[in-house]
Order: sequence, then structure tokens, then C-alpha cells
Amino acid sequence: MEYSQFDRHPAYARASERRNRDDRRGGLRRVEDRRERMREMTAFVFAFCGGLVVLYVFFVVIGTINIGDAAIATVIAIALALIWLYGFWRRLQTGAVMVQRPDRERRGF
Repeated sequence: MEYSQFDRHPAYARASERRNRDDRRGGLRRVEDRRERMREMTAFVFAFCGGLVVLYVFFVVIGTINIGDAAIATVIAIALALIWLYGFWRRLQTGAVMVQRPDRERRGF
């Protein structure tokens, strides 16, 4: 059978070069992958909470939000600040304050 130039048969899809083993596209994730994904999501939640607290404090400082009039928003901001502080405290306890990526390439330094 001959193929024209319009047929979709890329070079990387040859049967001899396909991954037959350890192909995780349809299977379950490994425990390490799940653990890494959970760490990333937890870091995102802590960073998001900290960002919302900084945004709230910014609006309080410029006078847009009156703390007495926005009691519910103030309580939510305090709760988010406590969540962020817990995440920061956990980073200090685990020694992960300074994250260094081993695969990061330094050019010219």
C-alpha cells in the first residue's frame, strides 16, 4: 500500500518506536506522581490565600474597604491569612524555604 503526502503517518508513530511498556496515558498514576501533584496543588492554595490577603490589605490601606463595615470580608481575610501562615510555618519546619531546582540551567553566571 502506498501513502500520499497527505496521509497522516508521522515518523514518530512507527510501530517499532512506540512505547509499549510504561505508557501512563490511560493507566493509573504512580504514587510519586500523585504525591508531587498534591504538593503542587497545596502550594498553589497557600499562594492563592496569601495573594488574596495582600489584595485585601491593599484595598484597606488605600481606603476602599472599611474594616468595620466589611466584617465578613475581614473575617475571611483573617482566615486566609491564617491558612497562609500555616503553609509558611510548614515550609520552615520542612526546610523547604529556599527551593532550588536541580534541572535549572544557569547560563553566564
